[in-house]
Amino acid sequence: MTTAVAVNGVRVGVRYAVADTIAGVGGDWFLGIALPGGDVMLAVGDVMGHGPDAAATMLQLRASMTSLALAGDEPGTILTALNRMLCRRGTTVLATAVCGRFRPADRMLVWARAGHLPILRANADGVGPLRQPPGMALGVEPGAAYPHAAVRVEPGELLFMYTDGVVERRDQAIDQGVQGLADDVRAAMRAWPPDERMDRALDGAFDVASDRPWRGNPDDDACLLAAEPVAG
Repeated sequence: MTTAVAVNGVRVGVRYAVADTIAGVGGDWFLGIALPGGDVMLAVGDVMGHGPDAAATMLQLRASMTSLALAGDEPGTILTALNRMLCRRGTTVLATAVCGRFRPADRMLVWARAGHLPILRANADGVGPLRQPPGMALGVEPGAAYPHAAVRVEPGELLFMYTDGVVERRDQAIDQGVQGLADDVRAAMRAWPPDERMDRALDGAFDVASDRPWRGNPDDDACLLAAEPVAG
């Protein structure tokens, strides 16, 4: 997905890059899908490592997340199921994820996370992380709980979900990378009209000529998803 598309009244845009350019597939995934009844599922996930094994696990997790979301499960329930699935495999493969169900009818995002980086929200007041509910990485503890958080998201506000390949570098703390992403988004919010802010913010975080994050780790997969409710 290179330009924003409309999904049940939500504009969704994605930038994605893989470390293994030969295989062309990695361990990161995203979802921006319409759900029965008019809701939207937004999600980003990251299987630790890259290459064929990470890609195979990614495909399984993404397919399971899609099926559970379409069946009507809430984000915390989805993460609980994915966690049990990984734990039962008896391997050391771990993954992180964040997923949210957005209801255009009342503009509420209900979301949960599994050891993942915070969602960023951008609006006229600035750019900052949403409050993070607790939730450990997938594949660690079979009985782990994934409680929900909820927030109202208005038209003109942008949400950003991303994997650590977007913000992580060996020479800086990951919090600095998250702040750098927030700075890119803030610059786009100030410099561009509303109908261009999403794509410009996504392009600002990625080197669009090479499909790599400006400040990210070239040895890791990277995924950045943006979403914006549409007025109406």
